[in-house]
Amino acid sequence: MSNYTDASLIYYPSGYKAGKAYSLKPTNGSGDLDFTRASTATRVNSNGLIESVATGVPRIDYTSGCGKLLLEPQRTNLAFRSQELDVSPWTPIAASVTSNAAIAPDGTLTADKLIDTVTVTNHRVQQATSSAIGVNTFSVFAKKSELQYVALRIGSDIGYFNLNDGTFGALSVGITASTVYYGDGWYRCSITKTSASANESILINTADSIGNIFYGGTNGGFFLWGAQLEAGSYPTSYIPTLGTSVTRVADDARKNGISSLIGQTEGVIYFEFDYKKNQINTPLFQTSLGTTNAIYVLCLSDFKLRFIINLGGVSQVSITTATVPNLGINKLAIAYKANDAAFYLNGTQVGVDNSCSIPTVDSIYLTTANQNTQAFMTFTTRLSNTDLATLTTL
Repeated sequence: MSNYTDASLIYYPSGYKAGKAYSLKPTNGSGDLDFTRASTATRVNSNGLIESVATGVPRIDYTSGCGKLLLEPQRTNLAFRSQELDVSPWTPIAASVTSNAAIAPDGTLTADKLIDTVTVTNHRVQQATSSAIGVNTFSVFAKKSELQYVALRIGSDIGYFNLNDGTFGALSVGITASTVYYGDGWYRCSITKTSASANESILINTADSIGNIFYGGTNGGFFLWGAQLEAGSYPTSYIPTLGTSVTRVADDARKNGISSLIGQTEGVIYFEFDYKKNQINTPLFQTSLGTTNAIYVLCLSDFKLRFIINLGGVSQVSITTATVPNLGINKLAIAYKANDAAFYLNGTQVGVDNSCSIPTVDSIYLTTANQNTQAFMTFTTRLSNTDLATLTTL
């Protein structure tokens, strides 16, 4: 099997312009994705720097190396003055903040430095916010200086981070954490609180280890930049703010009217994506905006995936993974034909269905659930199970 020869539509993140994300095949533009986003947004460019992208322009993001089409839901940064932790409404307690003390992850001299005092007390900078009731995520870019440990808090709940290696721990009950390395010593540290109350403060504390707030005093500190508080279960791309909250609206990538590129009675859809355990009960991709006549893969509430085919509102195929996909790159393929459907993930057969009918489809929608699309392909014939295993092997 030659993927390029046999596939009818091939998309890898590469060329784009406002309103378009170009496919590699067909070469006449008939498979190019139509793209919209009614606001600016940020990405990590090929040089590893965070930059702003204009309204309506697709984002090819290089956070984890290879470029991926970044698709995100609407989010609002509720933290004011995200790059100015030296001014109100940020308040230093037993600490000072020096502005523009280091080169930030966007390549500008805008990172601030939190410095503790010699007083034996709790050293921090904090902001009273309009946090939403429910799930909230607080993130900040941090880089070690004299101090290598930082603690993030939403209200009284806390997580600790080691800025030497990005490890974290000593999390409060109901708190999860993550780090992503951005180069030049910068880690984006984040905590998610599953049951936040309204208007809880966000705090950045000094610490002397994983699990211990730093109560000594050294006149030392660490660098900070890009604070973000958002309602949601994971941190999305950085949203800069000044004196008010700022909203980045959702990305939308789709292609309608491509019945010649999607198999009507049989076919395969291949998808390669960076899985973030996000957007539960939302499709990774689908062949229509509705589910009455559709072929799609759904993210479930337990983070597993389900291959679904519906015809006239009646379920034809429902195959669910037994395990949670990898955090990171995954490859899946769904094959369909009358009485012959199959689901493969990372080289392994998830399941088959030998009693199904197939709806007529002519569209592809990439949803914000996948967040980072590495590639997708469509085939107008049902590939063999051997080919599906080969196609999806990591």
